[in-house]
Amino acid sequence: MCRLLQMLGICLAVLLLNSCFDNSKYDPEPYVRSLEIIKLSEQDYVHVSYLKDSYGGYIPCNGYIRVEGSEAFIFDTPLNDTLSEQLITFVQEDLKATIKGVQVSHSHIDGAGGINAFAKAKIPTYASAKTAALLAKDSLAISNPFSQKDSIQIAENFIVMEYLGPAHSDDNSIAYIPASDILLGGCMIKPLDGTKGNLADANLDEWANTVTTLQNRYPNVLQVIPGHGGRGDKELLDYTIGMFQKSSEVIGDNEETVEVATN
Repeated sequence: MCRLLQMLGICLAVLLLNSCFDNSKYDPEPYVRSLEIIKLSEQDYVHVSYLKDSYGGYIPCNGYIRVEGSEAFIFDTPLNDTLSEQLITFVQEDLKATIKGVQVSHSHIDGAGGINAFAKAKIPTYASAKTAALLAKDSLAISNPFSQKDSIQIAENFIVMEYLGPAHSDDNSIAYIPASDILLGGCMIKPLDGTKGNLADANLDEWANTVTTLQNRYPNVLQVIPGHGGRGDKELLDYTIGMFQKSSEVIGDNEETVEVATN
């Protein structure tokens, strides 16, 4: 497996990412470095691709892999098709799993940037109907759009995919794994000490309400994986709600203008 990982330029890590960053400005053309795979358990992996910002740093963009026996599910694609092809190869050849589907949480590059690679590999794609409509404008197709809720079975368990309302973007959706009480929040959920980030497509009036709905819907969540930065528990939901409860009072004067919508 090590030889294959080296060939693909993938770094296999077992350490928790605890990045704190200001993701308000980006290069017009995204530049990424090698894909990283973080093994959480025999069933759970986080895939991370890195977007270069205008300050010379890298913003970690999280996705997720769930493996159940010989089947797998992926949440969010890496930033481009090349990295997505590497991820597909890793799951199929190293984890020996068939990818039953990939869900993109929203239409930005850190959700759907590598969606074509999955379509080319004939892997079913899932997203909210709103995300599907936005991607269709760029001739990117989602094979299984859902209006509110859908689920996918992976071996003996299933994964819930749900659209709960606008937040980071109007189209953002989440996924929940009941068997492990893992929440995949995407860019809707902020890491502890994270910033508000890219607000270009955000609904600041509804963000806190949507996360509150999410919190009430899945009260037993044990682990939360956000779109960027370190994972945590339900405290990330409280942190995100608190961050956006009073957004309307400060956004007019204090928020930095976002130049490129990338996260």
